[in-house]
Amino acid sequence: MTLFARIILWGLLLLMLKDARSQSRTQPYNLEEDSKSQSAIESHKIEVGFNKTSSIIFPAVIKSVDRGSRDILAQKAKGVGNVLQLKAGRENFTETNLTVITGDGMLHQFTINYSGQPISLTLNISENEDTQKIAPLIFQTEMTETEMENYSSGIVQAKRKIRFINEKQYKINLVLLGIYIKDDVMFYRFKIRNQSNINYDIDFLKFYIRDKSRMKRMASQEIEVKPIYIFGNDKVVKGKSETEIIYALEKFTIPESKHLDVEMFEHKGVRHFDMMIKNKTIVDAKLLQ
Repeated sequence: MTLFARIILWGLLLLMLKDARSQSRTQPYNLEEDSKSQSAIESHKIEVGFNKTSSIIFPAVIKSVDRGSRDILAQKAKGVGNVLQLKAGRENFTETNLTVITGDGMLHQFTINYSGQPISLTLNISENEDTQKIAPLIFQTEMTETEMENYSSGIVQAKRKIRFINEKQYKINLVLLGIYIKDDVMFYRFKIRNQSNINYDIDFLKFYIRDKSRMKRMASQEIEVKPIYIFGNDKVVKGKSETEIIYALEKFTIPESKHLDVEMFEHKGVRHFDMMIKNKTIVDAKLLQ
């Protein structure tokens, strides 16, 4: 190939590259294709009536509610922070929507239609849509978060009140140090001691009211009780260290046929614990002054 032919070839290549860049800059933005690449928030369909109240149970406390129209009436259930009650403001309104933001940072979308006879009056939004587990009710208290923090701070300075309720394995020790009560709030004081060299990352610590005679775990035989306040580091217990955590729960007692189960699971690990607390221990809670 001669020098002249090479110059012509390089010139053609440069022109083709310039044209391609020009087309890429002028290519129109395709909103439809871009939207397909983004994950859409599922919209639940709900029917509401004029003479009947519909309820939505969320897995976390309701923080914000936005109605698409004044044709629907919405309010949080009294004394319960994760239940939203809906009703039609007028009959035969046109389709509208509802947006709810909950304390776990999730945004929930609903499409609302009118019906004189709604098919269902309750919608339960579980934490995992792939399971049938029912979201628990989250009761509210008149005690402020600052007051709960102050009581918890005083509790960790108190002497141990309960003995011999502990679970120990894998060089991890979960101990119930005491149960305290003030008005309608009960404080459960735990100590977690890590005698191993491996950090214990807490995935969760949960409370369940369960039948003593249950043979296997079934949603119909258990009720989860969610804390309304947590004091202390509930994320990790470093190797060769210990920590105290206080969980504030709405006050309750349980029948003799049931017990309170405390489950603590390790994140990405197998060091799991299951502690049983009887009702006679709960009713012996110490009164806080």
